[in-house]
Amino acid sequence: MTDNIISITSQDKNALKNLNYQHLVCNIDFKDLLVSKPWGSEYLIFENEFCAIWILDINYMENTSMHCHPQKETSLVCIDGEVSCNTLNQSYKLKALDGIRFSKKVFHQTQSISKKGSCILEIETPVNKFDLVRINDTYGRQGKEYEDKKHYKKVNDLTLNFPINLVKTIKNTKLEIVKIHTINQLDNYDKNTTIAILSKHSDCGKISKLNDFKKFDIFLDTTVILFSHVENR
Repeated sequence: MTDNIISITSQDKNALKNLNYQHLVCNIDFKDLLVSKPWGSEYLIFENEFCAIWILDINYMENTSMHCHPQKETSLVCIDGEVSCNTLNQSYKLKALDGIRFSKKVFHQTQSISKKGSCILEIETPVNKFDLVRINDTYGRQGKEYEDKKHYKKVNDLTLNFPINLVKTIKNTKLEIVKIHTINQLDNYDKNTTIAILSKHSDCGKISKLNDFKKFDIFLDTTVILFSHVENR
């Protein structure tokens, strides 16, 4: 499942209207910082001026808060295990390389349903980690802001150093960040590869299969991320 876009509902609008929150701006450089969470941990794998990509490791039957981003759109790709992505009125199950996209202001929550835990990749655009509103939370964080610095741990080589370090394999999923120099460059990849644009574009962050990707609609020098399955070695 890719290109499944969840739009804001009247329930989302009413819930957000009844909450008090601030429009905070994040000025923290999260490069190579592991952020501990009550459900696991997360870290920044890539960032540019248009989007930020995070890796979330979620423990079995643990879940993120039910939250929304008033100013950001969010795409999730399951890269290991299975997860249940829930909104205020729907639930969607994602397995490896399935993706889903939430419009801004849509409340959503992600739960691991794999006994070994789950790993998901999150693309947020525009970049602002503090653009977060929690409506409820298993761990009592409802109404609270993003985790503070006491939850940060410096770990080398978590974040890709583009354009020097372009590839990272997590579990059985290979992530590759590529700059498109020629229109036929993507022909070298399997058509079942998952792709998302990471540059200035109306579809920045949107997940699709390469077979459905309209490569002629993108500009040269556009940056993309490609997801593919790799066999156990």
